[in-house]
Amino acid sequence: MSSSTIISGSVHGPKGAIADARVYFVASPGPLPDIAALTDSDGFFLLTVPDAGNYKIRVSADGFAEKTVSVDIDRQKRVELDIELKPDR
Repeated sequence: MSSSTIISGSVHGPKGAIADARVYFVASPGPLPDIAALTDSDGFFLLTVPDAGNYKIRVSADGFAEKTVSVDIDRQKRVELDIELKPDR
């Protein structure tokens, strides 16, 4: 795959959108820069990946348990995720 794929989505908890959640890669088919996205006030984020393969994305936010999701990128130009975090206990 020679063109980039956009992974976008929203992060929310039981009471709605989570602003300033950190969204970052923990595994990828090749090297990626150590970058993270922060969600906006509506919980929205956007990441770009250069190649097809399996990516693991971790989401963390103050007061919530971390969550890791796996995303398989084939030939899609855009992948949308809806990630729900549970409050810390």
